[in-house]
Amino acid sequence: MADISFDLPRDVTRIWDLEVPIIVDAASKTVTAYIAGAIDEPFQYNELCYQLAVAPEDYTVTIHINTPGGIIDSAFMIADAISSCKARVVGKLSGTVASAGTLITMTCDDVIITPHLSFMIHNYSGGMAGKGHEMKARQKFTDDHLNDAFKAFYTGFLSEDEMDKVIEGTDMWMGSNEVLERWNTRIESMKGAV
Repeated sequence: MADISFDLPRDVTRIWDLEVPIIVDAASKTVTAYIAGAIDEPFQYNELCYQLAVAPEDYTVTIHINTPGGIIDSAFMIADAISSCKARVVGKLSGTVASAGTLITMTCDDVIITPHLSFMIHNYSGGMAGKGHEMKARQKFTDDHLNDAFKAFYTGFLSEDEMDKVIEGTDMWMGSNEVLERWNTRIESMKGAV
């Protein structure tokens, strides 16, 4: 029998090697997290969601967002955690924030928008497999469910006409100034609704 040996990694994993680096600083009452890649499987965001759940009211959570988007179930999980967070949650947007990343952004209490931002909202994409009747039922549910969710997340940021166009297949691209203007309009309309 051949001797198969290998060396286990000896280096301690650095926080920056994690999919979602998170730094908690009790002295400054801050939590800083980074979503800087495709939004992948929900389990990768467990710690982020936990930190959002336990962050005290007097903390600020800053989530750096730079993502082409990804799995909608993960985005919903993060958005739910942000919405339930007692602390103030700020999304710092840079690079490209697209698709599921924009949905996450909409649940933040505030945003910091860096210059040269590319922000893209579009209708969902994906695929499915199964027997014909199963796929048809799933597609109808998905379409109804995600279109309702879409309207809930983007109300006040997109007009009703824009939402209809996106649902019909138009991709909406925006730069830093337009995102900031729309964000401020949305915040003002939310204050007026209270």
